[in-house]
Amino acid sequence: MMKQPVRTNVSDFIKTHMGSQFVIPVYQRNYTWNPEIETARFINDMKGLLEHRTSSHFLGIVIYKEAERAAMFREIQIVDGQQRLTTSFIFLLALKNAALKAREKETAGMIEDYYLYNRHVLEEARMRLKPVISDDDVYSRLIYGSVRDLSAKEKETPVYRNYDYIFKQIEQLHSRYSLLEILDCLSRMDILAFPLSEDDNSQQIFESINSTGAPLTSADLIRNYILMNYTSDVQERYYRLYWEPLERYLPDSRRLEEFFRYFLAAKTYNLFNRRDVYDGFKEYWNRTGTSREQKLREINRYCRYYMDIYQGPAEDRAVEAALQDYRHSDSRLPAPFLMAMFSLYEDRLIDMDTLIRQIRLLDSYMTRRALCGYDTGSLSRYFPQLLRSVMTTYEKNHGGIHEITRVYLINYNRGKPLAMPTDDQLRSQLKEVNAYSLMCLRSVLERIEHHGATAKVDVSGLNIEHIMPQHPNAYWKRTAHAKDEEDYAFHVNLIGNLTLCAEYDNTRMGNQSFDAKKKILSKTQHIRMNTEILKKTSWTFRDILERCDRMIDQIVEIYPYEGSHASLTAGDDIIALNVPTVNARAIYRNRHSIEILTGSTMRAYGPQDMKSMRPQYLNMVQIGVLSEDENGRAQFEKNYRFHDLNMAASFLMHRGGNNSSAWTLENGEVFNPDQEKREGEPVAEVREEEKKPAPAKRKRPVRRRSGGQNTDQDSRKS
Repeated sequence: MMKQPVRTNVSDFIKTHMGSQFVIPVYQRNYTWNPEIETARFINDMKGLLEHRTSSHFLGIVIYKEAERAAMFREIQIVDGQQRLTTSFIFLLALKNAALKAREKETAGMIEDYYLYNRHVLEEARMRLKPVISDDDVYSRLIYGSVRDLSAKEKETPVYRNYDYIFKQIEQLHSRYSLLEILDCLSRMDILAFPLSEDDNSQQIFESINSTGAPLTSADLIRNYILMNYTSDVQERYYRLYWEPLERYLPDSRRLEEFFRYFLAAKTYNLFNRRDVYDGFKEYWNRTGTSREQKLREINRYCRYYMDIYQGPAEDRAVEAALQDYRHSDSRLPAPFLMAMFSLYEDRLIDMDTLIRQIRLLDSYMTRRALCGYDTGSLSRYFPQLLRSVMTTYEKNHGGIHEITRVYLINYNRGKPLAMPTDDQLRSQLKEVNAYSLMCLRSVLERIEHHGATAKVDVSGLNIEHIMPQHPNAYWKRTAHAKDEEDYAFHVNLIGNLTLCAEYDNTRMGNQSFDAKKKILSKTQHIRMNTEILKKTSWTFRDILERCDRMIDQIVEIYPYEGSHASLTAGDDIIALNVPTVNARAIYRNRHSIEILTGSTMRAYGPQDMKSMRPQYLNMVQIGVLSEDENGRAQFEKNYRFHDLNMAASFLMHRGGNNSSAWTLENGEVFNPDQEKREGEPVAEVREEEKKPAPAKRKRPVRRRSGGQNTDQDSRKS
């Protein structure tokens, strides 16, 4: 239970803990006060106290926890108030150095003895303040008088910038006030000090007090959750071994939060909303039955995979070559699936060739959908589901994971919203779509340029150019013979009219004649895709359409459609409901438990829809299980459990009666809940070269259950 708070002042708070070291734990945020903002207010408050000698100023709250480290030494961990306390120590340090500069050695010695140093303790505890690790070196150099040794980079840190600002402010104040008068201000800067007992939950208190301040990211909260409630030496060990490497990989807290979101999706098969990542992590952390260090090593391992995938370079050259092509898409959506594949590869459960084929399969899937302008909204929730289906089947079969992935990703999605466009669909779409508006266009043109090349050219300085210009002059109007403006706009934005050229040439070409454009393009003949254009004597709609066909042939070859002829056996616990208004997947646990998976979609309920179920629907929207979009669709944001097949189907389809038969297996076969699962049958026909290598000692992947945090929400309670 929290002890009674004490109203005191900064000066007394520091002096009454003589022989103690104030420790800013590693889970706290770095020192971030800005000299022009927060620290300027701190100095202005001090100026007010100097002008009004009997007044006081309330600085804020300090929450701390004491721990005895040795007979003559106690550690005081600061749970809240680290920014204001660190600033107070920086002020004292600047004041001491101002005293030394003014040759007031007694004042400087008093500040050292009462505030800055513990004289008779171990070396590591001599400094009264131990800042966050990232601030420690700069503060230590300042306190031990090594300002000249600071690098230019260190002088850009908040610790030094605030020290420099405060020192200059003190020098100005010293022209009107004595240094002891300036020091006395700390005895009139009041704080409310909250000491915590050993029984108090520091993490809970930290979350509560930070909920109203500057918002913490989920990564901040996860770091605190892992490191809090340990002594500082244990915290520092965990931080240096496990957390600091994560921050080196991803220094931006928001990007680190993004990684944790996809890491959890790989481990729980559920992509949490950003606001739910921290709660999802706590559930995963407490449920996973391995040691703390094993879990931390696993997180580091997956972060390494994540960086290999999206930043590189990967250690294996062949894998890196596949990833370089994949990175053109710049999509994080398949991250959970790919990280899981990297884990299997590192554990020697799949070989390099299989990993590369998995990367290229997802690259083809994402790019084909992007070229056809298919919606990507539902994909974010799909890849964790795909991973669950693939891993569940793979664990039964112990081989052929690429074949299994092709079946689930391509075969089972045919004719559905998540389908991979076929060659015919891709050809048809690219002859109709405004290719210039596609986000993936540049990456596709670059892949075409490099396809089949013995050496890749640097394309970073190239721009996309319309051969027949978007805004025609008289020459191009005569050449085009367009029916109208709409006909002209349609043809000039087809992929057959688009190419790559140097940025400078792009500006020069404008809407010049075709001959003039060819002269400019001929100066950069190393761009292979322009070779055929340079052979042309004119450029018409017919030429555009012919080039469309050639480029589509290349795209089909670069991004192949990999349907599978294998079939998976019945008996998997994933079932599906696919009708025009519903695209849902669910886990069939037993006759009285069916769990709709995150990412499933349905038509939103209107005022007149199924009045018996509409209240349940509205409740699910209110508690965040369902979200609605502007197109009248509703999507499951969390897993949700119904107590029988019919109720789930009726709710999804807005239809009364018996709808249990609407559920099928993922492969479209009839789902019979009474049929016993067949054990021991091969799950897929797998080519010999796709089977896993057989190392001397093989880890078996552990079957994981879906980690939706709302599976305890039963429809009977809604």
